[in-house]
Amino acid sequence: MAEAAYLLIALDRNTPAAVAGQIRKIPGVVDAHITMGEFDVVALVEQAETKGFPGVAAAVQRVEGVSKVVTCVVVRP
Repeated sequence: MAEAAYLLIALDRNTPAAVAGQIRKIPGVVDAHITMGEFDVVALVEQAETKGFPGVAAAVQRVEGVSKVVTCVVVRP
């Protein structure tokens, strides 16, 4: 079973649809949704192992308009 994490993404400008579209193209990103609140986009990421999450988060951070990325790994009992 793949490991999963949610990336909470804050933007520095008001273009969430365009940024979410770019994030969806990053390998490992299953989907990205525009949200309201402290974070502008939430992305679901799946990787074979948790050690793959930092690379995906770094790729998201490089997308123009992204100012902050917080990774929340899904914990399964």
